Amino acid sequence: MGECDFCVSTDIQIISCNELSERFESIFNLYMSSDSEESEAKNQNSSLLYHHLLNHWPGLFNSTILNEKSVKHLVNQIGRGWEGYDDILFSNKVEVLSDLVEYPTGESQWDNFVREIKEENRFFLRENLDLENLQAMLSKFSKTYKAGHVFYRARISPTPLRVSDLGKPPKERTRPGRANPVGIPYLYLSDQEKTTIYEARAGLHESVSIGKFVLKSSLQVISLKDILHYGPFEIVDMGFDLKEYIAVRPYLIKLEEELAKPVRKDAVNLDYLPTQYLCEYIKSILGHDAIEYRSAMLDDGYNLAVFNDRNVECVSVNHYEIKALEYGYQPFVEMG
Repeated sequence: MGECDFCVSTDIQIISCNELSERFESIFNLYMSSDSEESEAKNQNSSLLYHHLLNHWPGLFNSTILNEKSVKHLVNQIGRGWEGYDDILFSNKVEVLSDLVEYPTGESQWDNFVREIKEENRFFLRENLDLENLQAMLSKFSKTYKAGHVFYRARISPTPLRVSDLGKPPKERTRPGRANPVGIPYLYLSDQEKTTIYEARAGLHESVSIGKFVLKSSLQVISLKDILHYGPFEIVDMGFDLKEYIAVRPYLIKLEEELAKPVRKDAVNLDYLPTQYLCEYIKSILGHDAIEYRSAMLDDGYNLAVFNDRNVECVSVNHYEIKALEYGYQPFVEMG
């Protein structure tokens, strides 16, 4: 027990930076100096090493107790215990090794897929996604919610609704959503009452009925809600090679962003096609019950699109009136 030299916390368990050097070796090996002969970025896409670590792995350091200066000092001290330490790598701008940035299931492939399924071919795609790599990648994000876990679902209603009213809509009334195609209902749930109120986007003085849903048995889920916050050590524990993950991460972020994107009242049904395709793949090929993604309406909330809800039961309903709203805003910048 002692005082940390970097965050100045006291009476805590401490460890020597040299003892961390070996664990960080796989991370440091991802980078090269932008001044090296092999560099392709030529400082255009480069940054200082500690900056890149902060931006690419936001969960690696505790930002509540470590400022940028402390992180810079910490990274340098950990690096000095690494056998491959080179002062240039820790003092000059760096870039990710160029042979790591290409991967069969990349962001560009997603963009091509979106364009084709929306504008060219609907059922027989010419440029299919690399489903083999997609399956291997998504399977690493599998998790299980055990029986008894609680979720919530809200519906705007001027009068209190019954338990039977809070389930998924009947097939004949099912409109297309971010996960479900027209005519195929899924059950959309949230982690807490507050999240589901935000997701329902109820107006001032409107009323909402919120159902409490309990799992009768386990629910197998593909979870993408923490993509932005996973640290490199967590990724390795999940079975990823860091070189592989750093290449596919933009693709995963893009998919999760599409799922989390708020449904606009004027949204075109075509906008949902790419994520509907992926959700059906997760349901039919991977055999999972649901997909989990962060809420775009509430920072610390998350949602589930449940494909198979036979073991999910609404057990009670609370009815609320919205008494206050809080708006966030920023200056509009016109593009072009």
